[in-house]
Amino acid sequence: MFRPAFLLFAFSASVLSLSAKEPSEPRPNIIVVLTDDSGFSDPGCFGGQIDTPQIDRLAREGMRFSNFYTAGRCSPTRATLLTGRDSALVGFGAGMLGGWNREFPFPAYRARLSPDFPTLPELLRGGGYATLMVGKWHLGGSDIRNTPRLQEGWKKNHPESEGWKFGPEEVAAEFGAMPVQRGFDRFFGMIEGETDFFYLSGDAHKYLDGNTPATLDYDRTYTIATHGKTKFGFPHAGKTAAAFYDTDGVTDRAVGMIQEVKGRPFFLYLAYRAPHAPLQAPAELVEKYLPRFSNISGAVEARKSGVVREGVFPAGAPVQENPELKKDKAADLAHALATHAAMLEVVDQNVGRLMQALEQSGQADNTAIFFLSDNGAAAEVADVGNVPYRGCKALLWEGGTRTHFIARWPDRIPAGGINPTVAWVADLLPTFLQIAGVTYPDSFQGHPLSPPEGRSILPALLGEKMPPPGYLFFNDRGQQSVIFQGRWKLLIEPGWYGQTHETPGMAYVVYDLQTDPAETRNVASENPDLVKRLTEACDAWQKKCGIMDYAEILKLKDPH
Repeated sequence: MFRPAFLLFAFSASVLSLSAKEPSEPRPNIIVVLTDDSGFSDPGCFGGQIDTPQIDRLAREGMRFSNFYTAGRCSPTRATLLTGRDSALVGFGAGMLGGWNREFPFPAYRARLSPDFPTLPELLRGGGYATLMVGKWHLGGSDIRNTPRLQEGWKKNHPESEGWKFGPEEVAAEFGAMPVQRGFDRFFGMIEGETDFFYLSGDAHKYLDGNTPATLDYDRTYTIATHGKTKFGFPHAGKTAAAFYDTDGVTDRAVGMIQEVKGRPFFLYLAYRAPHAPLQAPAELVEKYLPRFSNISGAVEARKSGVVREGVFPAGAPVQENPELKKDKAADLAHALATHAAMLEVVDQNVGRLMQALEQSGQADNTAIFFLSDNGAAAEVADVGNVPYRGCKALLWEGGTRTHFIARWPDRIPAGGINPTVAWVADLLPTFLQIAGVTYPDSFQGHPLSPPEGRSILPALLGEKMPPPGYLFFNDRGQQSVIFQGRWKLLIEPGWYGQTHETPGMAYVVYDLQTDPAETRNVASENPDLVKRLTEACDAWQKKCGIMDYAEILKLKDPH
């Protein structure tokens, strides 16, 4: 997505002296806490009404970024996070989601993490770190070696008439794309992306422990609340029962993993599925939040003032009008928001459990923790979740691509600050490597490597000023966007493809994010030269990344 004017891989003495106080001190642990579909202003420290005291503590003891970008959708963000590359270069272009049922025979659309680039856990493990992951993978891969059902499904989805061939090479590639084969010493979670959160004893599930089916613990009692119907035929709504709840269960495993690491630093990738659909949460928390969202306009106004109060949105900047909702839709949205909020509060509780485990082991002060979402809130709650920004995940307005971002590293990252540096998810890999003292290699698997697309933002984390990247590129199913020098944003055909492709011509929209971060005024007609320049830049980027006309993709099949 971004072509930096410079790359910060030179480990200067001044920066390294801050990444480790004394040569004899152990290298820091690194933890990434990634939520799924939480909105920009959901956490309290970003202006929301959700009770997030543990996340707020990370912000109070660390630094918030107000201009941090994702790839705008689940799998592309995760692919970029773990490789430091534009997602299209590693198999997840144009909003592709992980899984062989979605893939196309083009490099940018393989829906499986490319084996041609090293992953963050591979690099950190090579540098002496223990590498741990719990939660949602969603980057392709499966164990179809001895599973006839999966093999038949693969063949049905990949007809030989289209040039596909099932054989040992494909089986090895699928198995090789799973988390343990891509650098994680330990993995507990799901390869796929969307399924239920509650499981009772006897329910079928797809959790893995490493490469093998996992045994779940049903050691907590919940009263189960859901919002709406799910496509999985969820049978437990309204029950009170001993159950496994995903957010609690994966944190149990994360705490156990870090307690087992001895004698070396660790990297933990804690990839929560919450608050992604299906919206399912403990009933008492849903009931708690229903009054807070009984007045949708009031909730939106509270967020508008909250983001200004918290300093993550400029006072006086224009914002979108509040959504108009019919009474029945307002009630449905209130329940969706209450369930969404309950799910995020459980995430917050578990961030507290993680911090407690670090404190009990004496590691809290030597652990760098990073908290963010994979994209903005989903469409069903976006009108509130992404305030003050417009749009939702999978759309390229700011509400789809911006995220809250928090970094805590005591005595290194200044506490309590808000950083306006423009950064994005590809910056995390080079930043973590610099923190760990690990160098990005010149070659991998026998072929040369260029530097990652991201840049280290460690100087910004340590309080230094950094210029914005030259270009940030985004693409999702027929939409194209670029942010130039952190200020000028061009959108081409923004919106849902099912609507935009029916409108004659091409829509070009330009916003000045410096004065209009909420994208309220199109200034394209006033800047024709800028439109031309940025359109040409988008065209060149798409060509480099192998992005195709979405209409041609749909002629083959719907990738969703």
